[in-house]
Amino acid sequence: MSVPVDLDRLDQNADPDAELAGQLSSPLLSRLVRTTVGLSPESIDLLTRISDRLRTAEGALPDPAYF
Repeated sequence: MSVPVDLDRLDQNADPDAELAGQLSSPLLSRLVRTTVGLSPESIDLLTRISDRLRTAEGALPDPAYF
């Protein structure tokens, strides 16, 4: 027989970033954010640099938040 789990206690430790991901209107963007939750700052920086390169390759404008 399995031990019951108090789901309310699990919610107390929920990552606020994961909560934010669920509030995004785009399912694809939500998935991207959920996959980054818990990664190291170095890994997140790497993903950001890769995103910048993808934007350049697709001819998209640079993210104005970085200027």
